[in-house]
Amino acid sequence: YDINRRIVLAMRLLGVGVNGIKKFCAFMCLPNPIFQSFYDKIVSTISIATAAVREKSMKNAAAKEKELSVQKGLAERIVVSGDGTWKKRGFSSLLGVTSLIGWCTGKVIDVNVKSKICNQCNYWKKKEGTAEYEEWAETHKDSCQKNHEGSAGKMEVDAVIQMFQRSEELHGLKYSHYVGDGDSKTFKGILDSNPYENLDVKKKECIDHVQKRMGTRLRNLKKNVRGLGGKGKLTGKLIDDLSLYFGLAIRRNHNSIVDMKKEIWATLYHKISTD
Repeated sequence: YDINRRIVLAMRLLGVGVNGIKKFCAFMCLPNPIFQSFYDKIVSTISIATAAVREKSMKNAAAKEKELSVQKGLAERIVVSGDGTWKKRGFSSLLGVTSLIGWCTGKVIDVNVKSKICNQCNYWKKKEGTAEYEEWAETHKDSCQKNHEGSAGKMEVDAVIQMFQRSEELHGLKYSHYVGDGDSKTFKGILDSNPYENLDVKKKECIDHVQKRMGTRLRNLKKNVRGLGGKGKLTGKLIDDLSLYFGLAIRRNHNSIVDMKKEIWATLYHKISTD
């Protein structure tokens, strides 16, 4: 029934599984929900549908990114930014998702999910050595969800490398520049993998992260140098202002290092002026 599909979809969007659906129905005095087997079928159907929508959306985003990049004279090459997120903080997560976003459109053009676990493998492990297990293992290999070995922090590095390596096959494009968040491990991984012939990927720094690092260093300086902070000195508000204007100077003069340097120094001179 349609209502069964809808409640599964709604609960999955909330991160709730079949047990959560049972609790919800119990509290709402509703009839018993669907069985686990039918729930799995609905989830599988939803997964197929969302995968199709995802692929089409990313194809369209990549095509638009290519169009805008050609207008900027980048030919068959585009600039992308990448970042990862994990299910848990502290690099102890078993699941991680990394995405690449087009610089011109701001739209996602590729995603890569990394997992250190597979629930089906865990379930069948207790039956290992049986004929039933061998039969299951032959059909499960291609659909196993476990695709990562190593630390959670390495998930982002491996995911970005894979997305660069498949860019030509997926979109017919090369990612010529990578906008990073200051993490040199990811960019080093891209360079070491050498995803393209006759093209060295170059890195662009994310201005937001550069601006953030300026604030961090000023706060550390204030903390470590006695007497630097306080009224009329390096206050928290002044640090925020200097960081903000530092970022603005970079954004407004990204085509001229000389003008960028002048505006950065002008900010400092303005702030220390007594006029």
